[in-house]
Amino acid sequence: MKVKRIFASVAMVLGAVVIGTLIVAHTIYANSVTSQVTVGASTPVVSGVSVNGGTSITLTANATTSINVNNTITDANGCGEITGGTTTILLYRSGVTSSTCLTSASNLNCYQATAFTASSTCTSGSQTATTTFGVYYFAQATDSSSSFSGQSWIATVMFKTTDGATGTADSSGVTLNTLTAINVTTSTINYGTIAANTNTGSTNQVTTTTNAGNSSTSLQLSAQATLASGGNVIATSSQGFATSTFNYANTGSSTALTGSAVTVTGFTLTSPTSTSNVQSPVFWGLGVPNGTPTGTYTGTNVFAALFHA
Repeated sequence: MKVKRIFASVAMVLGAVVIGTLIVAHTIYANSVTSQVTVGASTPVVSGVSVNGGTSITLTANATTSINVNNTITDANGCGEITGGTTTILLYRSGVTSSTCLTSASNLNCYQATAFTASSTCTSGSQTATTTFGVYYFAQATDSSSSFSGQSWIATVMFKTTDGATGTADSSGVTLNTLTAINVTTSTINYGTIAANTNTGSTNQVTTTTNAGNSSTSLQLSAQATLASGGNVIATSSQGFATSTFNYANTGSSTALTGSAVTVTGFTLTSPTSTSNVQSPVFWGLGVPNGTPTGTYTGTNVFAALFHA
């Protein structure tokens, strides 16, 4: 009987557990998932390419002229792709084409550069830049009087990022104006000492004139100030010139200088194609009239270019 009571008590206890509160135990295990993405190379965008601010190009005689090419480069991968990238900038006459210019640079019609100067801080993957070219005085004109009328000068900007993506854009075209100019490399015509009522005979002084522009040119001569010493003068027409050696004593062998411009017969300078001078001489002689007082006479002769088609 005791044993039965014990079991009954246990049964009652167990029954209380079952009927009362149900206790459920869970074991929770932690899990992690790896996330991954590969960011691809974005294609850079070249925009806003312009030459000389969109205005016509006027060259400088016997020198180079600074011509700017401006552009903006944008890359969605950020500024690192831009600052570490490589650039090719072309400035060329449109008839040459960018593909030819890329392999055949020439100061006549195609200029190349591989670097630009940042004109702003790169922000949000965008950078504005400027490349400056020194364009020579003989670069080919494209205005209405030139041999390339209807063409223009344009720029092509090609940009390649560090991951190999590339972007390219062209500018609108601008006109490169004809420049007709000369450079007289001789500073003085010194006839030496000549007695009154005599002349230089077959002894000539020589001036050399070079083409300093991009067109063919002829030459005009005149006297701005006649030879003078104090109040004494030697008539302008006493100076004679020719395109070859001559004897002043031979009538008609030279052309008399005047106060107005006279085109020199037979004198033409073709347009240069490089920095090698295209040049030609003019020969000079002088006759001193009878009765001219002694003294050192000085004057000024003017050399002027004249467009030659």
